[in-house]
Amino acid sequence: MDSRGLERIAPLTGVVFVVLIVLAVVIGGETPDTNDSQQAIVDFWKENDTGQIWSSIIGVWATIFFVWFAASVRSALRRAERGPARLSTLSFGGAVIAAVGLLSSLSLTFAIADSVDEAPASVTQTLTILSNGFFFPISAGYAIFFLAVGVLALRTGVLPRWLGWVTILLGIVCVTPVGFFALLVGLIWIVGVSVMLYRRQKGPEEPSTPVAA
Repeated sequence: MDSRGLERIAPLTGVVFVVLIVLAVVIGGETPDTNDSQQAIVDFWKENDTGQIWSSIIGVWATIFFVWFAASVRSALRRAERGPARLSTLSFGGAVIAAVGLLSSLSLTFAIADSVDEAPASVTQTLTILSNGFFFPISAGYAIFFLAVGVLALRTGVLPRWLGWVTILLGIVCVTPVGFFALLVGLIWIVGVSVMLYRRQKGPEEPSTPVAA
């Protein structure tokens, strides 16, 4: 496949991200709660260490495709935005923050599962508590991403106006106590926008003709 073909299917990386992240969640399952006993936490990780390790690895690949998708969104926004491209750049910056937060969370999960047989029980419990509470970089990153995309959609029409309002709402809810549900709805948003941007792609472009002033 040539570079033009890769560029054309690039928006579909959002769909790949969602498929992989759902697969990672299904394999990993629900991790222990912070209030669980130390013994229950250690037993869970010993019984599910392989699944958690594979879940983390798949999550890393999902994050790679998310950043690729965010770059495609940024390109579409940049073509519609005039001036210094502040909002399109901000959207990609938010995506990078979210990706770093997600990778950090996945690293904690991997570390717990990989060390549970050697680390003291107190260490496993502490890392579990830290992993359960590690969400601010992820939620803040997604909030920046959605808010920037939503505002620019309303300004330029790069996305349908109703979708722009939904996107702004998602960005706001991301940093509230129910932010987790916003991230779930955000997966549907990513699939929809991925398909939308893909269908907008054109075939091979013809050489442009200079336009008289």
